[in-house]
Amino acid sequence: MNPRTTLAAVAVLLSAVACGGPAESPAGPPSGGSSQPATAPAVGPSRGGPLAGADPCDLLTKAEAEQVTGAQTAEPVVEQLGSARVCNFSPRQALLGVGIRTTSGLDQVQSNGNVVQDLVIGRHQAKQAVGATGSCGIFIGVTASSRVDVVLNSGSPAEDPCPLAMRVAELVEPRLP
Repeated sequence: MNPRTTLAAVAVLLSAVACGGPAESPAGPPSGGSSQPATAPAVGPSRGGPLAGADPCDLLTKAEAEQVTGAQTAEPVVEQLGSARVCNFSPRQALLGVGIRTTSGLDQVQSNGNVVQDLVIGRHQAKQAVGATGSCGIFIGVTASSRVDVVLNSGSPAEDPCPLAMRVAELVEPRLP
């Protein structure tokens, strides 16, 4: 699988279901991932909402990503994709991103031709969007104007990426405010 094609497909799903708005500035320099234990990160309230300044790579460890999607081909990296700070993981057969949006809540998730359904994960309202390219996005509402996006692209429209994306979202959700 071509990593650039897969990354482009994830970026398309992220932007297709996100609202259009000004891009946010990254909270800091890109991180090579988190080596912190699987405990809740400190994402307390601050200017810009409870997720302001949070590192998306603190929401899922590389070891947890490997439990769900298999061995990773690289360390996780943070990128700015539109208004989301995204921690990109690199499984061998897919691409996984965990993104933080501090200016877009669940109300800004738009279908843009994708099938979108409402659901609940733990104590948070969420939405699931299935893309035609083998992508599944799980969007977890944190506040009216913030959310965390979990997007998995299997690289094949024949494979349903949603069960694995849901497993990742269930790992991320307890760490959210």
